Amino acid sequence: RHPHSRSHGRGPMTTLNINDLDKKSRAEVQTFIEEQQANQQVTAILSKITELCWDKCVPKPGKDLTAAESQCIANCSERFLDTSMFVAARIQGKMKPKK
Repeated sequence: RHPHSRSHGRGPMTTLNINDLDKKSRAEVQTFIEEQQANQQVTAILSKITELCWDKCVPKPGKDLTAAESQCIANCSERFLDTSMFVAARIQGKMKPKK
């Protein structure tokens, strides 16, 4: 058995060549891939926000967050998102072709 093949009771797993698909199916696969990549980016950003803001706002974790810790995390998260959106907009603005 090939080390990368998996059997699910349907025989060996085969590799799909996207060029074998019709145009509509290729577009659907491309859209799916783009959505998955976007989801991964959102997950990575949320993880980074959580890590940064937790480290900044919760010096000694307890049973519950204090009101100050909760407010700090909210403010930190908003600043992070605002800054990320600002940077993304600036990058997009620089990528636009000049007339």
